[in-house]
Amino acid sequence: MALCPKCGSQVADDAKFCGSCGATITPSGGAPGVTPTPPPSPGPASSGAQGGMAPNVAALLVYVPVCFVGVVCAILFGFLLDPYKKDRFIRFHAWQSLAIHVCLVGFWIAWWFIVMILAFITHGLAILLFPVNGLLGVGALVLMVFLMIKANGMQTYKVPVIGDWAEKQANS
Repeated sequence: MALCPKCGSQVADDAKFCGSCGATITPSGGAPGVTPTPPPSPGPASSGAQGGMAPNVAALLVYVPVCFVGVVCAILFGFLLDPYKKDRFIRFHAWQSLAIHVCLVGFWIAWWFIVMILAFITHGLAILLFPVNGLLGVGALVLMVFLMIKANGMQTYKVPVIGDWAEKQANS
């Protein structure tokens, strides 16, 4: 067994690096001036704090428009999970996502009341509003996908009115 020249730990005779300190072991009989490059350190290359999820991925997840998964992710990442709730970027997107979801739910409730009232009064005019309903749903989906793309690109895109409010909340 050979000894590490840096820390004195025992290393295998054919080892190129010390298992304790990572120092390069010069092979006996080899060229002393030539040192091999050290191996790459294990672990994810661009992970977030403490080996967790990257901030852009956490911010992207708060906008997921499927069955309020985005709302749950916004609450978890923005307010409950420790390494993420301290990141201002994630908190901004969590606040903005929650505000957008609340506005969309309020809008859909008001919209359906209008559709039902028109259906009751006119007995047929509400049928014409169903394609409009589909277009509004597609518009909401496009907005969420757009915000997911911006969050994934580490950009802080502010939706008018809601974005300013979310920024104030994230900074407090």
